[in-house]
Amino acid sequence: MKQEFIHKEFMDNILSGPSISKHDKPKKLMIMLHGYGDNAANFIYLAEPLDQDEWGMHYVALNAPNIMPGNPMGYQWFDLYINGVYISDAGPKEYKIIDEVITANVTKIKNTIDIILQNMKLSMNDCFIMGFSQGGIMAFELGRSLTETLGGVAIISSRIIKREMDSNTFFQRTPIFISHGGKDDILPISNYYQSLEILDKQNFHYESHLIEEDTHTMSPETIKLFQKFVKNNI
Repeated sequence: MKQEFIHKEFMDNILSGPSISKHDKPKKLMIMLHGYGDNAANFIYLAEPLDQDEWGMHYVALNAPNIMPGNPMGYQWFDLYINGVYISDAGPKEYKIIDEVITANVTKIKNTIDIILQNMKLSMNDCFIMGFSQGGIMAFELGRSLTETLGGVAIISSRIIKREMDSNTFFQRTPIFISHGGKDDILPISNYYQSLEILDKQNFHYESHLIEEDTHTMSPETIKLFQKFVKNNI
């Protein structure tokens, strides 16, 4: 597989990361959003076991904009400690701060996707978003912010952070894949069930998978299920 890199333009407004494709003229784009403390160079490797030749897919993994304190190789989409308060104990004041950071970073993701799609001469409905853990939160928030329908969104070992939201008919038409490990010790399974309640309440088009023996991981079984989802929606 050929590997190349997105060059940073407008440093404050777009993100960077590695890309992989087998195709000179890809027909589809997949944006990969890593989890808390990970990085795009590590996450892009999942493209190889996931890819199917007939998809004509171009894969781009994006680095979150903020380096984790004390971990120069780890990035975060938002801090888990807000004013010294852990996110599980956050109140309205802390969640307002989180929401502002998420909104700003969703804009950066969208700006980056717009540039890539323009260069590839593709549209937003040719684009799939795959997010793991904290990246899954960002994937859903990105879809929620758009006025276009995506090819699909994957929320893997993650959660939907907002319980109440405005209706978005574009996003409601976007196919959603949501999966979770039954033995996840980072984001407990309760996050999965709460997310399903939100998807049901908002009338989203989704498929869900509880993988009983999985921990907080992107397992071969998850990849197989997600491959089927992409094949059905490509």
